[in-house]
Amino acid sequence: MSSPRQSVLLTFALLGGPRRIVGPRRIVGPLLAVELLLAVGLLLSADRADAARFAVTPGAETNSVRFESKAPAESFDGKSRQISGTIDCDPTALGDSIGIAIEVDAASLDTGIGLRNQHMRDNHLHTKQYPKITFTGGRLLPGHPGALPAGEPVEVTVAGNFTLHGVTQRFEVPAQVTWNAAEKALHVVASFQVKLSAFNIPRPQFLVMKLDEVQRITFDVVATQAP
Repeated sequence: MSSPRQSVLLTFALLGGPRRIVGPRRIVGPLLAVELLLAVGLLLSADRADAARFAVTPGAETNSVRFESKAPAESFDGKSRQISGTIDCDPTALGDSIGIAIEVDAASLDTGIGLRNQHMRDNHLHTKQYPKITFTGGRLLPGHPGALPAGEPVEVTVAGNFTLHGVTQRFEVPAQVTWNAAEKALHVVASFQVKLSAFNIPRPQFLVMKLDEVQRITFDVVATQAP
């Protein structure tokens, strides 16, 4: 049986191989451009051929998102277990990227006080207009091990898009990933800081809820391989 890369090369050959480039300016014909794009697409698909899909189940006890707020007169946390999404990767061969699509139900964030929750949802996060907090992408920055040893936490840095309050920012997020080969599950803990003004979130400074300008967000999820 041929390998994925061999299949790509064979497909490219069947398309006619590289066309002869003619003319003093080395003009590339439209057909060659189409063939190159197709070959690249097939090659990328081949590199992801062994990727498995791991699912994050909303409400599971193993999953949580937490933000930490600190202010001179008050500190508190907001938490939620309403996290869902998928992680596409091959733990034994990570490559340069993984597929990540994680979302949090913004209205489910709970600070422990009902009135404070209402102010946060209605006056600051505006959860009716922006119901989801998301992280998508998954480019792995250089330095990752290439494979996840079973049962051993590994430090990686993932670049992706974080969307909050309708604003998307590019983030490089340090994460600790543990591969449970027996249960076919990934345990991911990622923590990073966000600046409220960068996401057009008005900073509450009144008595019922005071927030620092900078918040720390921590995701702690277990994603299990989809059947």
